[in-house]
This record gives sequence, C-alpha cells and structure tokens, in this order.
Amino acid sequence: MTAETSQTLDRGLTLLTLLADHPEGMRVSEIAAELGIGRTVVYRLVVTLEKHALLRRAADGRCHVGLGLIGLARQVQPLLREAALPALRRLADATTATAHLTITDGADGLVVVAVAEPPRAELFVGLRVGSRSGLEDTAAGQAILLSRRGDSRP
Repeated sequence: MTAETSQTLDRGLTLLTLLADHPEGMRVSEIAAELGIGRTVVYRLVVTLEKHALLRRAADGRCHVGLGLIGLARQVQPLLREAALPALRRLADATTATAHLTITDGADGLVVVAVAEPPRAELFVGLRVGSRSGLEDTAAGQAILLSRRGDSRP
C-alpha cells in the first residue's frame, strides 16, 4: 500500500530542487513548462515559498532559491560534521596533513563544515569550522570549479 502524499508540498519541493539546479534563476513560465503544471499553480507556490524566504524573486522576475534554506541547512551541518569526522581523522593521521570537508555555499562560495588536524605534524593548515571563502580563493574551490566544467586539468 502506497502512503498518501501532499501534491502541493511535493510540487513545492520539486520547484526548489529545480531552482537549485538553475543558479541563473527561472521565470514562472519556464518553471510551469518544466514541471508540466499551470502558471497559476506555480505562481501560488512561488508566493508561498517566497513568504517563507525559501525562494526569492529578482528584479527581472526570475526565481532563485532563498536564504531561508540556509537556516534549514544549518540544522544538517552538525549531522554532516559528525558523520565526516571519523574519516577525516583517519585521513589526517594517514597523511599527517590537515583534512577538511568543505561544501559549496551558493553559486560562488564555500563553507568549512569539519576539520581534523593530524596529531603528529610540524605544519598545520589553519581552517575554522564555519569559515567562508570564494570558490576562486582556495584549492578546494578550484577543484569544484574544475569539476563543474568537466575539466581534470590542475
């Protein structure tokens, strides 16, 4: 037996996922076409998600994911950190180098989620959990940019 779901909630979450895959944003008509639903339905979803800061509309009318998602994601970071730390500690021990988990934050930023320092090393890289930087500014960011282009060159 299949559990009943909320069609409206499903559509709203699908819309947010779609916007996350389109950092340039999308117009209501484009969203409607992509999701195969009417523009009126999309508009109601947009207004509701905007009210909760999960979506924002730019001056040109394009819809983008909203900053309210950061608040929701912030609750996941401790779980992610807890899951990553054992592997990061093993990596730091094996390489005698600082190991860190860094994730993208928006289209062009990074945030450090977890850091493990090697117990026996003469040189440490100082990273603070929660610190932010631009993708262009760090080796981790450069690796992400290369992967987005499908490029494997250093």
